[in-house]
Amino acid sequence: MPLPDADKKSPRVYTLSQNTDLENIAFATIQSIGQPINIEEMNEDELRRLVLVNLARLSVKGEWEGLLDAGGGGGLNQLGILGGSTYDTWDLSVAAPYGIALRDTDSVDDEPCFQPFLAPNTGTIDAVTIGVSSAAASTCNLKIGFYNADETTGLPTTIIASCDIDLTSTGDIRQTSFTGTPSLTKNTLYYAAYCRSTSVAATVRSAKSSYAPGAGPTNSTEDTKTHLELQSSNNTLPSTVTASDLETTNSECPSILLEW
Repeated sequence: MPLPDADKKSPRVYTLSQNTDLENIAFATIQSIGQPINIEEMNEDELRRLVLVNLARLSVKGEWEGLLDAGGGGGLNQLGILGGSTYDTWDLSVAAPYGIALRDTDSVDDEPCFQPFLAPNTGTIDAVTIGVSSAAASTCNLKIGFYNADETTGLPTTIIASCDIDLTSTGDIRQTSFTGTPSLTKNTLYYAAYCRSTSVAATVRSAKSSYAPGAGPTNSTEDTKTHLELQSSNNTLPSTVTASDLETTNSECPSILLEW
């Protein structure tokens, strides 16, 4: 049965997709069929057929590539454009839905802290940049690591890659050398972990948490708990996180700028 009030003849969508079952038709095929179609009233029937075929394909395949991952007009998909432009960086400390877009400066903890983020791009991170506002008086590095998240609990699990950034000078410090390969997948949950390598004071550009009263009088002056802190691994990033040693914290997350 044709679409309501539509011409029975399909000059493009059904002609080019005929004899292909829904299980095997790829999103790339849908793209190649649809891209030459101009968005105008005379093509309304073909545009409706294109949407119908793609929705049927998605329902059969049980995935939503093409609506959530390829292109899109908002939400998390718009973040992907920041990963593909020369010289652009992406700050995981202030990105939705976990980040807080208030700028500040703060010292770095001895205990590893974990900031959740959704990767805006699929690929390998080329560089990480940190802004140091007050330098360390002696040898001290900011240790940054990227961790997988457990699909069930959402907690950090195993380290993917890490790097050290020298805190003995001020300004924007860019690091391109990693231990491991920092390869991420778009819209997947990860954690960025960070701590200082030695107990030497240094201040970095950070994302400040907003003030919010706690649940009771004893917590009335505490900030909102924004991320996690590991209690058993001072001044080093573990290869595997012990979930029972994690607790919530309100310390500020360094402004961690990523490049792809």
